Amino acid sequence: MVPMATVRRRGLPSGWYPAGADEVRSECARWRQAAQRTAVAAIVPHAGWAFSGELAYLGVSALDPSVTTVVVVGGHLAAGERVVVATEERFETPLGYLESDQRLVDRVASSLDTVGERSLENSVEVQLPLIAALLPHVRVVWLRAPSDETAITLGSVLAREADAHSTAVLGSTDLTHFGPRFGFSRSGSVEENHRWMTEVNDRELLDRCLSLDSPALLDHAQRNRSACSPGAAVAAMEFARSAGCRRGKKLGYATSYRLSRDENFVGYGTVVFSRPES
Repeated sequence: MVPMATVRRRGLPSGWYPAGADEVRSECARWRQAAQRTAVAAIVPHAGWAFSGELAYLGVSALDPSVTTVVVVGGHLAAGERVVVATEERFETPLGYLESDQRLVDRVASSLDTVGERSLENSVEVQLPLIAALLPHVRVVWLRAPSDETAITLGSVLAREADAHSTAVLGSTDLTHFGPRFGFSRSGSVEENHRWMTEVNDRELLDRCLSLDSPALLDHAQRNRSACSPGAAVAAMEFARSAGCRRGKKLGYATSYRLSRDENFVGYGTVVFSRPES
């Protein structure tokens, strides 16, 4: 008797992303795809689809369609924590199951100090329906990276252990979380603070993404609270660097302020990395 595959079921309620296949396809049909599909890595946001789904879709749609494995690196881990790995063989989405790349999972686990995923975690799960819609043939790897230099090592391990020509990496992070709800405030009006977040704090963080400067990104995120999951971005950047990418391209930026006009807001950005044309 063939044993049944282990499955990680959907954990997030439908407010994060639609519950049904038709609703997922309808949402995706409203959003524009990236003009070019050549990226080997991308940094995408992970809020609910109403807030940042289109930006995440834009990043996933930029990935090279010939890839056969997509590694999704989430975060919400502090410095000093271990890399988190989901060991299930399948992941449930409204469009069906995505298969895990168990070989790469095992290689990551043997190369790093890891712990199994036990949490309800939006930073990875919210990306899976987009992958199922755009790249239904791929296998996936579910990881989460801490906010320290371990993320740099993780990106290098992925580059070493994966086939660089058939693997892509998504780094899943939102940007500045500003306002009393997040314990991050400064003097000035709501409009002035929103402008500071977009034109200073988030812009500086995205500049470090574009230049593939991982140490500077980790430092900026720590000092300025400019990303909730900076290790995820760094892992994608280091994979991109190892694949020959020299600079990122920003595809979009938005904030939650457009939907909830109060004193609390979050930034979202999409950056993609492609190999230079030969």
